[in-house]
Amino acid sequence: MFTGYIDDSGSEQSHLLTLSCLVGHGSQTFWFEIEWNRCLEKKSKELKAQGRQTISRYHAKDCSSRVREFGGWTVEEQIQFTTCLLRVFRLYPLAVASYTLNLQDLVLEFPEAKDNPRPLAHVLLLNHVVRFLAESLLSLEKYSSDRLALVHDRGAYNGVLAEAFRHLQEDETLLNRERLVSITSLGWEDCVMLQPADLVAYENFKAAERETAAHKRRKTLELLLDLKSFNGRGVLLKREAFADIRRKLDDHSKKMLFKNARIQQRPK
Repeated sequence: MFTGYIDDSGSEQSHLLTLSCLVGHGSQTFWFEIEWNRCLEKKSKELKAQGRQTISRYHAKDCSSRVREFGGWTVEEQIQFTTCLLRVFRLYPLAVASYTLNLQDLVLEFPEAKDNPRPLAHVLLLNHVVRFLAESLLSLEKYSSDRLALVHDRGAYNGVLAEAFRHLQEDETLLNRERLVSITSLGWEDCVMLQPADLVAYENFKAAERETAAHKRRKTLELLLDLKSFNGRGVLLKREAFADIRRKLDDHSKKMLFKNARIQQRPK
């Protein structure tokens, strides 16, 4: 059994939204979680000894900006802590599927979603993530009998993602759909693996943000990509991808998609 841990990242300023999935077998994620917790416990012990605020978890955006529980950290301290976390990725190889889109590009092809494009964005991003995993990872001969269960960070789109996953399970065009088991929403308090999923989602979002601005990759993502154990993809979907999706929709599939994305179609 593979388990994929899903989190999203993005910003209102860039209009980008990323959905990433960190995937591994139970034995891999079990030891990954133990080593990850050791990094957090070691750092909290150091902070407590210095009379400073301890950390309850890793939160990518806060750590990167050195705010909230990470407030008052030096850049060197932040780098040392992140290096400890990246070492866990090296020790326990995991696969990644990550996709990013621009909400403005999405609305240009799906103007019906202009009032609230995020549910539709989550549906389309989940479709890309699951299709990639089902048609690549599950198609490898050595994993011919493996199945895939998903866990995503609890949020406003629990119902949207659950319904989108069910449609994928029923999609006869999807290779290995019968091996898609379930999708569950949990909080970081109940699922440690959502924390490294947060790191991967944030770094892929920042990579897409820098790509659109023609800036160099962040050092953290460079270090991740340099790991031989870090396999997968990070894709920025262009407007053409949404135009292609729109062209392929028949009346029934469009109705189902809009219902899933909570889009109310106005009478003509």
